[in-house]
Amino acid sequence: MKILLSLTSVFLFLNIGYGQVDTVKVKSGDVLYGKVKKINSGVLVLKTSYSDSDFRIDFEDVTKIHIQKTCFVMLSHGRRRTGKVNSEAVNQVSITSETHQKESFQLSELIRLEILEDVLWKRFSGNFDVGYNLTRANNAAQLTFSGGFYYKGPKWYMNTDFNSLRSRQDNIDKIERTNAQVEVKRILLKKWYLLSSFGYLSNTQQALNSRYLYRLGAGRYLVTNNKLLLGLSMGVNYNMEDFVEESKESTETFISANLNLFNFKDVELVSRIDFFPSLSESGRRRLDYMIDAKYKLPMDFYIKAGLQFNYDNQSKVSGSNLDYIFTTGFGWEFN
Repeated sequence: MKILLSLTSVFLFLNIGYGQVDTVKVKSGDVLYGKVKKINSGVLVLKTSYSDSDFRIDFEDVTKIHIQKTCFVMLSHGRRRTGKVNSEAVNQVSITSETHQKESFQLSELIRLEILEDVLWKRFSGNFDVGYNLTRANNAAQLTFSGGFYYKGPKWYMNTDFNSLRSRQDNIDKIERTNAQVEVKRILLKKWYLLSSFGYLSNTQQALNSRYLYRLGAGRYLVTNNKLLLGLSMGVNYNMEDFVEESKESTETFISANLNLFNFKDVELVSRIDFFPSLSESGRRRLDYMIDAKYKLPMDFYIKAGLQFNYDNQSKVSGSNLDYIFTTGFGWEFN
């Protein structure tokens, strides 16, 4: 028994030396020591010094949690808090702000938790993936590439997404499509936020050499719980477009809905729809839609399938009103 206690003391000492130790207690009564990395999609990710891979714990099994570093926490009903996280009772959690104000909640109210790293660059994350198809018929080859770069802080979000397709085959015109967007959100009280974004689109199907979009608006999260996140935003959009036949500028309003589904184990599902009624062109309507599904693999790899389409009821004569792309790929994410 003395030897066992000595080994346990050494083990805990090594973990403390390894860094600030977080603790997670589960329904079985076991207590796990390490570094909580995040809580998302109903899963708590814990890094330890005694395992090569992170532990993934069903958050419904957690009864107590204590985290050393300051956290950004999303709660049900769109509530957000920043502070130290500690459980003083079973199935409860207290969040203490920098001004030492303490609030208590049920653990079941916690939807997402992110560690606010002391080093700024650790708040960034990203991913990239590629897909390639090659067939002997007509020497057809298709390459797709997509990626993203993200920042998450207590009050500011930044999302950068990019995807591109290049297709070649004998006796057929080349097919090219590129879509990119940078969006910045400023989180306000309760469920409200302001947003600003810059976008770019070009595709041969709609005879569109380039479209630059500048968007300003505001939004609100309609549903925030441990199953899904649904947001709705509205605002004004300014276009600079270069078609094969002509170049022009226009102003639109926009209505946008975003859906993010949680608790799908290793699957992530994100969908978005944007509707653009024109203010400067009579009768013009545009619609953009995207849906991405990602299945996580070990070592931060994943496989992905996605669909995007763009509709414009006043497209140019040499182009089509509708363009769509379905892609699959293999990728890697980092944070």
